[in-house]
Amino acid sequence: MLLNVILIVMAITLLVYRYRKLMYHFRTVEAEKLYRSGTLGPIALRVMHRVLGVNTILNLRLESEYGKGGWYKRQSDYCSRHGIKLVNIPMAQDTPPTENQIRAFMAELDRGDSCCLVHCEMGVIRTGMMVVAVATRRYGVQANAVWKYFPLFGHKLDGRREPVKAFIIRCAVLSKSSVQ
Repeated sequence: MLLNVILIVMAITLLVYRYRKLMYHFRTVEAEKLYRSGTLGPIALRVMHRVLGVNTILNLRLESEYGKGGWYKRQSDYCSRHGIKLVNIPMAQDTPPTENQIRAFMAELDRGDSCCLVHCEMGVIRTGMMVVAVATRRYGVQANAVWKYFPLFGHKLDGRREPVKAFIIRCAVLSKSSVQ
């Protein structure tokens, strides 16, 4: 009996661990329109496409990161085989997006049939900044509510990330002033 309980607990633990790795830092931003995550593997891409209807992937990673682990080739090949639009909007780490990058991102969201997944490597800083920019401009998120769209998943906004923190605060202030 005790052995059965231990095996069940181990199986549940393994499933939770696999899900967390499979759907790395996954969150819904706007159901059926925008999802966010870290870089996903082939199984998770299949889930995004078949279950959630994702038809556009917005990659925020730099071209210099494409060779790391072969993820870009796998993602690009999967997108080609399944008719998913792959859009690269390269952003440097810990650097806020430019207005042109935000516009390019929103242009993809504004396509009538688009259902987008946005990611960077871990789905935290670059993805978070882009999601906050869109949430304040498209989804009416205001003031301190922007922090809900910027989960840190254990990361910190330390001194080297001061520009990131300033960008998020600026989005919050701009959203508040645009409502008045």
